[in-house]
Amino acid sequence: MKKSLKIIFSALGVAVVLWLAVFAADCAMTLNLKEPIFAVPPSITADDGGSGAFRGLGYTVEVEKYLDAEYGTKIVSVEMKLLGKTVAAAIE
Repeated sequence: MKKSLKIIFSALGVAVVLWLAVFAADCAMTLNLKEPIFAVPPSITADDGGSGAFRGLGYTVEVEKYLDAEYGTKIVSVEMKLLGKTVAAAIE
């Protein structure tokens, strides 16, 4: 019983550390005005170059893009929400 409990808590601890690493990486990308790495891109995007809400495990990253004739697609704003509350955002 004691050994199985250690294994369960160890696995849970590893899962939490991995989730924190994924969340921190996407948070850093949000603060640098870039698309997230680990969040799943939206299946339906807007006609402006790919604006939409990327979905992660417990968080969403809303990316707003602008289609420029000279420079192509530019990211205008990125907002990261954890369980519905904004935790990071960047605006150009």
